Amino acid sequence: MIEIRSTYLIKLQNIPGALDSWKISREKVWPLLNWSGRLQQMLHGHTQQSLFVWSSEWNNLGEWEASMARTKDSPEFQEWYRDIQDKFLAYGSEREIFSVLDPVQSPDITPGKLEVRSSYVVPLSKVRLAQEHMRKRSDIEDWSGQCLQMLHGKAAQTIFVLSTTHDSLADWELGIKQMANNKSGGQARQAWFDEWINIVDFGGSREIYRNF
Repeated sequence: MIEIRSTYLIKLQNIPGALDSWKISREKVWPLLNWSGRLQQMLHGHTQQSLFVWSSEWNNLGEWEASMARTKDSPEFQEWYRDIQDKFLAYGSEREIFSVLDPVQSPDITPGKLEVRSSYVVPLSKVRLAQEHMRKRSDIEDWSGQCLQMLHGKAAQTIFVLSTTHDSLADWELGIKQMANNKSGGQARQAWFDEWINIVDFGGSREIYRNF
């Protein structure tokens, strides 16, 4: 399974209108195209403040390409796209593609939920080891989110991402403290992470998004 993240840079004055338009598209256009996924606003990261992301999962790249091709014959999509393109959408920023490693969980699309994406740079000689270790995370209870490997993007070729979902930043910070103090299941998570940092070379960017 792959995750495709398409990012868009919105002019600040147009953000409310863009949010409304995307929500309408999710309710009325996505079902016609058999689309799903998350719409998110970046709260913290290495790029512009007004960045928005559509994140979706597909069995393979061919399935995603077929879904995009269906938009040509969808008058509902074409009407919506003209609206957001002419009025709201300032710039298409970039597109990233990730391989979804185990655990393969459905992302939490609940509005208001936060996603923390922590990236790590792994040497080429340890890519297989990193893949195997990330798949071990499925054995750890009470750990939400996904493990991903970047297939296409502007960062290093051997980027791995640890994605977790939370009700708030305080909730995320509590999980970090539990790991450090070996409480509430934190011992298993800390042991996994201790082994992980012996595989990676560098900690990359950390990005925080909010579902809308």
